Amino acid sequence: MTEDRSRGFTGGSVPEAYDQFMAPQLFEPWARELVGRARLRRGSSVLDVASGPGPVARLAASAVGPEGRVVASDISPAMLAVAAAKPAAATSAPIEYVECSATALEAASDSFDAVLCQQGLQFFPDRAASVGEMRRVARRDGVVVVSTWASERPLGLFGPMAEVLQLAGVAEPYPRAFDPQSYSLSSPELSRLLSEAGLREVVVETVELDAVWRDTQEAVATVMGTPYGPKVNGLPVDRQQQVYSLLAGRLGQSPDGTVIIRTTSHIGRGTK
Repeated sequence: MTEDRSRGFTGGSVPEAYDQFMAPQLFEPWARELVGRARLRRGSSVLDVASGPGPVARLAASAVGPEGRVVASDISPAMLAVAAAKPAAATSAPIEYVECSATALEAASDSFDAVLCQQGLQFFPDRAASVGEMRRVARRDGVVVVSTWASERPLGLFGPMAEVLQLAGVAEPYPRAFDPQSYSLSSPELSRLLSEAGLREVVVETVELDAVWRDTQEAVATVMGTPYGPKVNGLPVDRQQQVYSLLAGRLGQSPDGTVIIRTTSHIGRGTK
């Protein structure tokens, strides 16, 4: 894999839609799971890799308090701008935003007590190099905590989305965009990447979480927060409506009108 597919989240209105239709419903609940496993202490220093609109960084900043330090890194300046525009809490650590690739982190070696990465590793062009960089910047006895979608389970929201867009004839925004396996890692793969990077005491947990959208309209709008968004936006209006209708049918609806989608992640933790 040579192409950095995370760049697909940088174009057009993708960052804003991602922040509106996926961060609160999907990535903020998963951020709580990730940050909780880091067991952060007050005053700690934290790097959030592939921060996006910043749900992990904000939770980490709250956990380490104003005496702590949090750096949010991402390859997308547009995502970082969305994150930086959010108000900072007086009881949280300040967050520094750094534009850089996960394979070349702009941070000194041995500089963070915890390095976190939520749902980014599977998209990086060189996964082993990225985990190696996370270990490099962690301090001795610091932790690296990484989550990815679980390849052994259905892909939650993104599986039906890819199927519908392929059926509707939408062009792939990057190679293998319609391949569910390109969005996820198996538990042994994640464990191997952490161990081969030189981390010790590696543990990988498989965790399930239900993501909830208020209604079908909000759920299908998630397309706009993905690299598919600009492709769908470029379709004639009737084709766009066809895509939304097909996706709504695949996602279903609960009796109360909400859309609930079961998601499964592997969360790996290792110590330097």
